[in-house]
Amino acid sequence: MANPLLAAITGAALVISGYAAADAFSDGMSYGKGQQSTGTNAIKNFSPEEVIPGYTATPPETGYYGGVTSSGVDMTSPGMNELNTSDVGQTITESILNTPSDNKPSLDAPFITAGTDMQGNAESVIDPSFDNCQEQSATFTEITTHQCNRTPAAELYCTRTAGFGGEWKDTVENKYIIISHGQFSFSRSGKKIVFSFRAPEKGVVLNASLAITAGYAWLNSKVEFMNTTFNVSLLKGGSGTFPLGGAATMQLAEGEIISGLSCSGNGGCTGTVDDYIYNTLVNGSSTFTLTLLMQVGAKEWVPSVVWSESCPFDKSEEVLTTSTCTVAGGYKPVVVGGKEYQVYSDCWEYRDVYVSQEADNGTCGEYMNNTACTVNGTTCLESLAGICLSEAATFSCESKVSGTGMMCGGEFFCTDGSCAQGETGTNNMFAKAVSTLAAVAAAGEDIAEFNEADVRAFTGNSQSCRKVMAGFSNCCKDSGWGNDVGLASCSSEEKALGKAKEKKLTVKIGTYCAHKVLGVCVEKKESYCQFDSKLAQIVQDQGRKGQLGIGFGSASSPNCRGITIDELQSINFDTLNFANFYSDLENGSTIPEDNELLEKAKQIIADKVAEAGK
Repeated sequence: MANPLLAAITGAALVISGYAAADAFSDGMSYGKGQQSTGTNAIKNFSPEEVIPGYTATPPETGYYGGVTSSGVDMTSPGMNELNTSDVGQTITESILNTPSDNKPSLDAPFITAGTDMQGNAESVIDPSFDNCQEQSATFTEITTHQCNRTPAAELYCTRTAGFGGEWKDTVENKYIIISHGQFSFSRSGKKIVFSFRAPEKGVVLNASLAITAGYAWLNSKVEFMNTTFNVSLLKGGSGTFPLGGAATMQLAEGEIISGLSCSGNGGCTGTVDDYIYNTLVNGSSTFTLTLLMQVGAKEWVPSVVWSESCPFDKSEEVLTTSTCTVAGGYKPVVVGGKEYQVYSDCWEYRDVYVSQEADNGTCGEYMNNTACTVNGTTCLESLAGICLSEAATFSCESKVSGTGMMCGGEFFCTDGSCAQGETGTNNMFAKAVSTLAAVAAAGEDIAEFNEADVRAFTGNSQSCRKVMAGFSNCCKDSGWGNDVGLASCSSEEKALGKAKEKKLTVKIGTYCAHKVLGVCVEKKESYCQFDSKLAQIVQDQGRKGQLGIGFGSASSPNCRGITIDELQSINFDTLNFANFYSDLENGSTIPEDNELLEKAKQIIADKVAEAGK
């Protein structure tokens, strides 16, 4: 049982010390009043230009003062000029333009409203009177930090672009070939004239004819050429074309010599005219022109469509969700070997989307919707091809803390201690202390349940959800699980995991391909470690992973083991952020504010003093 006398003595000592503090405050006031003239006398002969570098009695700002009877000077134009031209103004403008939308302070934020309140009460702050001290309420800003997870909007895709390709294919074509007179060779064999040419290409003769122009009178001359025999009767200067019917189907080899004969006298080779005929053929007075229609070998260009792909990730590990034609199909021309070809494709470019996710605020929604909260920093938890798919965010949230004090000569003196705590942002120190103790107690409860040597605390369970699969909704949503519309295909375990994520009971491990068909991923899953309480999640996430650097395994093989005793002893609980647990404390029981604890302490002391005096 507590000793009431000892408590009374202790309480009395505290009260006496309070009275002593009050007397010290009065003595300080008296001393301050006595020193008023000292300060005035010290500056009577003070020359600021001798002490302050760059001092001037007429700074440029004096131009804005019109005297006590002036209605004022319009500051709009000078202010805009400074904003647009000065370094400070440009810095402010760049800060406004470059600040992320979720990091811009709201006019309703506590630190802004506190400032406007002080502006409205400016006269009491600058009142130079030291004669009277007035009790006044003060409002300060308390900053708390919160950690949460959210999903940024993202789309990852591959681009398939069609180009021109093709190959040369062996084929045949019908081709006209002209053998001019200069390509013929002439010689004599007795009274016969021999003429010949070299086949320019390999092929089959389909049709042939020989045109002859006579440089003398050819009368009843017999010609044998290309399997054809015919008579030529032409007057000097005359010409004629003679079909070579026997040439059809002749197989010619490239460079092969094809010869013919001519003889007068209907083949009898009589007279001496042949000498004359020969000379006219040699000197070109008489001409031979051979026209061939041949089927020859050829190369045909066969155009085709060739696809190239640009993909910044391994698509075999991802699931194709949509494929969209971005460049319409049709015919396009391509020129090969001087010849134009028309190439057709149903589509000339496709956009294959593998990851498409809308922004999901996840557990960050309450802070993003709070005008007094701003983003303090983000950490990407999972990325693909340089795009963040899941991130952890830290928010700084501000709230007002009120206290009472004395305003004396423009200076505020805190009297109840709460405003001092508000100034340092320590108003939640009781909640943090309780959270730390609760975490240690929970660890003790876990360990007490085991008798084995290898005991663990805060053990979790591995859970997973289907993220991408044909015919399924996204069963890995970060929020909105209270409304199950469109999530009928998700299992009860997946729905339970979704609600656990909303309650901040999970740690995300990663995403992996859960099922492949013919080397192509057709289903992906996200894996998590799920814990029974926020305390377990905080100690595991911030302590095990954040401080000790012990991970949770791979996405396909999570390791949600508990924390060993040695590991617990290595965790600095003082640095853990238990802000996410505060709401559980408040929901479970009434946690008094620190100033209320002070008042209760004062009341307990007073009661003990009263009891001791009886």
